[in-house]
Amino acid sequence: MSNVSGLTTIKYVKQGDTLSCALRSTFPLKQFITNGTNAITPSFATNKPCIYPVIRSSLTATRLSPLTTGVVWSYNGSVISFGSNGLSTAMGAIAAGTFKSEVKTIDGITVPTLTILKDIASASNIDSDTILFQAVVNTGFQTSVSASIEIGIEQTDGEAFIPYITVNNGGVIDDNVATLTAKAHLLVGGSEQTTGVAYKWYKMVVTNGVDGWVAINKTTQQITLAASDINASELYKCEVTFSGKTADAVLEVADETDVLIIYPNPTDGHGNTVPEELNADGQTQIVYAPEVRKRENQTVQSGFTFNYLLTNSSGDEIHSQDGGNTFTVTLTHAQTAQGDLTLIITASK
Repeated sequence: MSNVSGLTTIKYVKQGDTLSCALRSTFPLKQFITNGTNAITPSFATNKPCIYPVIRSSLTATRLSPLTTGVVWSYNGSVISFGSNGLSTAMGAIAAGTFKSEVKTIDGITVPTLTILKDIASASNIDSDTILFQAVVNTGFQTSVSASIEIGIEQTDGEAFIPYITVNNGGVIDDNVATLTAKAHLLVGGSEQTTGVAYKWYKMVVTNGVDGWVAINKTTQQITLAASDINASELYKCEVTFSGKTADAVLEVADETDVLIIYPNPTDGHGNTVPEELNADGQTQIVYAPEVRKRENQTVQSGFTFNYLLTNSSGDEIHSQDGGNTFTVTLTHAQTAQGDLTLIITASK
């Protein structure tokens, strides 16, 4: 039996290309404001989250570095301006020096980065915000890529409880990295908790008749993932429990050495390729007509049966479908999820 899986993101406001771009952060982009005191945890000024792009070519199974010229970072739709020292200028309520633009080497790849040096949450800012990255990649010709990431802001009556997962190599197994090390962390009141924490790991399974999180019998803080644990693209989750309270964090990983890949093929329903974006004023649905292809030459492979699972950013099911050569994602799905959607496609024969 041959099995292959793929994962794609639908933006709620990617392209069905061989290039994919996602943003990661070295520290969870989440801040809480305590009601009554307006205390902010965790502190971005102390932890300095560094946001960086992970750009991949599914055709060549490699990570790519974008050109360092022409990089644009935006905050809530407004382009961030930087001085000669790389520090941002003031943007309304966002003070000067909140962001710093640099070029760093992360996991052996040189990439433009955006470091947050000051708190984003405030008594006047209690809504989640968005950072957008735009750049150009040279793969023999120049291709534009973009990705966004959310800065979550919430009000709370108690201590902030934030689980998150770190992973090496941007979460990608490739010709240079054979295994991934995923490690769960827990912040309580802005400080990392290292004792008295229980961990339970899950993997998202999408097969005919079975959709959802399945425990993988791992209860350590850190797990190792090999190519055999990842079928092209997968979601893993760690459930973290401390002092009777439980929360979870989700991680996307990929194996870029798989022979077979799924090309999601987002269309308008008439065979025309469309961007993976949904918005009330424009595109209100995307019809996916997936194909299984050989990575090295993109030859389409026939005879596969497809299954689909649509989730929100936390991995909660929005809609699913067993079988069928197409799957339609609508604006209503995005509105139900209240944000971006993740579509998991599996194929077997």
